[in-house]
Amino acid sequence: MYPYLIEEEQMTNSQTLSFNGIEWEILPTVTAKKMYALLQDNLDTCREFYFMGETEQEIKDEIDKIVYMLGKEPTDDLNKLHEYFADNEHQPEMERLNNLIHYYELVRNDYPPRWGYFPGEDNGSEEFLSSFDYATFTLQRKPGWLYVNYAHVGKHFAEIVFSNDIDIKEEQYEPQYLMRPSFFCWLGQEIGEEQVNRFNIKAKEIHEKLQDRLNLPDFDDPSLRLGYIPFAKLKTHININELSNMLLKQKGKNTKYMELFNARQRRV
Repeated sequence: MYPYLIEEEQMTNSQTLSFNGIEWEILPTVTAKKMYALLQDNLDTCREFYFMGETEQEIKDEIDKIVYMLGKEPTDDLNKLHEYFADNEHQPEMERLNNLIHYYELVRNDYPPRWGYFPGEDNGSEEFLSSFDYATFTLQRKPGWLYVNYAHVGKHFAEIVFSNDIDIKEEQYEPQYLMRPSFFCWLGQEIGEEQVNRFNIKAKEIHEKLQDRLNLPDFDDPSLRLGYIPFAKLKTHININELSNMLLKQKGKNTKYMELFNARQRRV
């Protein structure tokens, strides 16, 4: 058993993940247990990421350096930045560029910070999602819960809506069909039914515009895969600001930490 995986007494029939001294309990769903098993087999090669602790300008400066290396002009157009990555995804530095773009999007749009794990560079482990798993996707968010990361190059439908990318190229739309040993922790306030209903007003408008061109399922069809899959919750309640600070204090200390800023010395 890996040091960051703890299995409780069989009588409770529950499973627990532990990172940075914080424990999460696996949700009692088949999909969550599949994700737990995938992590159990692969966490020793995964890399810890932090989309937190830097300013918007620091992130943008790092993106501009990589874009210059591609022979492109820096831009504030987020969709154009995603195209730079998609068109050059097999070049060195592209994974770092992609992660920086997502980090930049969070900060620029005043979204909550993000912490979690990505697969190792040479780790191809994956699990195909079934139609049963599609029903577990949700737009709702619970503070401190863990969610399966999007596993593909491209955009899922909710991301198209968030970025208002109605001109997206057909080949860039990719609904999630794989689960990899990769996840993020929601470090924001709860997103409940009321907020989701407001989001759906815009989502339905964009769905109507793009359904034929992108061959989208009907809006109420689970195979549209709106949002992310939750798979674990905090074992004990922790205030979300306290949780963010607890995680940030550990930034760079894990030997599996993934540094996004090339010129920086590791904080060990």
